[in-house]
Amino acid sequence: MKKLIVALAALALMSGSAYAAEWNFYGTARVTTVWQQDDVIDGEDGDLQYVEGLYQDACIGAEVKVSDELSAGFEYDADGAGGTAGIEVLYGEWNFGAGSLLVGQAETPINIYYSNQFAAGDAEDLALWGFGDFYVDESPEIMLTFGGFKIAILSPATDEYEATYGDVQVVVPAIHLGYTLGFDMGEVTLAGGYATFEAGVNDENIDSYGIGAGASLNFGPVNVFGTFMYGQNVAVLGVVTSSNYQGVGTLADDCDSIGFTAGAKFTITEMFAVEAGYGYIKEEIGDGEDEGQSYYIQAPITVAPGVTITPEVGMIDDMDSGQNERLYFGAGWEIAF
Repeated sequence: MKKLIVALAALALMSGSAYAAEWNFYGTARVTTVWQQDDVIDGEDGDLQYVEGLYQDACIGAEVKVSDELSAGFEYDADGAGGTAGIEVLYGEWNFGAGSLLVGQAETPINIYYSNQFAAGDAEDLALWGFGDFYVDESPEIMLTFGGFKIAILSPATDEYEATYGDVQVVVPAIHLGYTLGFDMGEVTLAGGYATFEAGVNDENIDSYGIGAGASLNFGPVNVFGTFMYGQNVAVLGVVTSSNYQGVGTLADDCDSIGFTAGAKFTITEMFAVEAGYGYIKEEIGDGEDEGQSYYIQAPITVAPGVTITPEVGMIDDMDSGQNERLYFGAGWEIAF
């Protein structure tokens, strides 16, 4: 009997805690319908192909308020093959007055991007990611926030070096820093990161650093945005680049990356807007270099609250002879709930 009373009391406590928290669920169902053609620069033209599929960032999640001090959140997206759900975000956050402590998987302080590009089919280069913005996938981290300033520690991304050179030795974590200044017209963000580790049979040091800046400014119905990034071996920080080098250097030479994005959005009515953007990335290793660019124009149409259809035409261009360029046109379909 005592065991039953204890079990019922524990269940009551858990139920009370669950009902005390405020759960705000959300989700987006997103499908792309795109025609794309991949051509070899200065070579053969490919065939026009139709691609339809679920966006990788189609998601479902919730924001949770446990108390004035504790909050949390989670999000599953369709990043896996065939739309298999995977954890995108899972974190808890404690507000201790002077600032807050986040523990879990979330965006890091060096995420700077403003574009709404949805791109072509299986490319999924959403928001010009890798073409001159400062983008990192959501990552496991411990992050402190003080107003507009954020600092996080996380594990360096050393997989590419480990696959090429064998075991690597990481002694200190990577550091990500970011500061956002918001004001009436928009915001300005500065960010940076650093990581170091040893690789190869001679335990050679691999140093990685990156700096980024971005701004989003509103002038009535017009929003203009831009980003800039520069760094060395930025893949170790988790930064995505769309060059063939992809931010990865060698033991003999570092990979230097530089890029930028620029764009504007004109909101004509609550139902209709037009956005155009451009991004460019260049990377160098020793005497070699590789470039990439992407540009697009889109016209998002809000046909009902939460229902958006976005026609878009754009290009993903590797720029060098013998490499690929992709012209695409189609639409993104989204229902947010």
